[in-house]
Amino acid sequence: MATLQQREVGGASEGSDMAIPLLADGRDEDATSTKPRQLPHQSGWAMVLLSVVVSAAWMVVSSSLILVNKYIMVDLGFKYPMAVSALGMAMSGLLSYLSCRVLRLVEANSVVRLRFWVVKILPVGLLMALTLWMGNEVYLYLNVAFIQMLKAFTPVVTMTCLFASGLESPTRAMIASVLLTALGTAAAAYGELRMSVVGLVLMFSSELTESIRLFHPIEGLMYLGPACTVWLFAGCIVFEVPRMMASGALVIVYNNTGLFLCATVMGFAVNTLAYTTIKLASSLTLKVLGTVKNTLLVVFGVMFFGEMVTGVQGFGYVISLTGFAWYNYIKMTQIVASHTDHKT
Repeated sequence: MATLQQREVGGASEGSDMAIPLLADGRDEDATSTKPRQLPHQSGWAMVLLSVVVSAAWMVVSSSLILVNKYIMVDLGFKYPMAVSALGMAMSGLLSYLSCRVLRLVEANSVVRLRFWVVKILPVGLLMALTLWMGNEVYLYLNVAFIQMLKAFTPVVTMTCLFASGLESPTRAMIASVLLTALGTAAAAYGELRMSVVGLVLMFSSELTESIRLFHPIEGLMYLGPACTVWLFAGCIVFEVPRMMASGALVIVYNNTGLFLCATVMGFAVNTLAYTTIKLASSLTLKVLGTVKNTLLVVFGVMFFGEMVTGVQGFGYVISLTGFAWYNYIKMTQIVASHTDHKT
């Protein structure tokens, strides 16, 4: 329910390359490494099989969550994306705490002091809350297929943020790949029959906040989840609760308690599976799988939801995917070259 719409992950997004320290000791996960991180005492084939199973599970669960959230907000008429996101993040924070502190399934040795949480984590929680809110709100304005097409634009936003912050220097090839992606996205938007300016603004704003926020492990979600939930619940109380009370929308939650609960748990599952996929394989693997998943959702939307995809849209989407693949190839070669330099 609280998946980055998916920006999956209360954590691992398909288009973000940024890694910003979250924990008190400054640790962060290597979000750009293409080298698989093998677990000890596992044979090669066992690791391959485990990677395939986890990756497939991530694709299924994350795709299902997108469709469930769309069903809740559009088909059931529960048009309160902040509430939907807040419930999911609250559950993710709770399950992360249980995994780290109670069940000890995840090693969590860092101690985060209140001042650090307020000064460092709470602002990042705001960015994540904005990502989740706008990522869910957009489903009220645009169809599933078109939203998945627009996700190919994420590298454009990511690279712009990296350049603006001085974290990366542009190359001609990288700029060309991003411009190609932007051109394809523009063509896809031009061919959209149900164009909504509000929907486009929400989608691109969601990608912007996603690109400048944090990539974090499950331990980080234990701290970031509550921070994000605080912002979402605050926004929900101010902007959505009065409308809920007036329209009697809480009856929808009461009549579909199981579905809402399932969606909140699925949000945590998406985060966990995304992080595990990166741990077993690489962040590049997650990006490739995310692109495949988005393409399948476009097809799914056309076949089962009756959503229209024009020829111009389809052509634009192919161009976007080409630019996206080129961008990731450039990033991969940079990482491989960096590892080679370190070895020599």
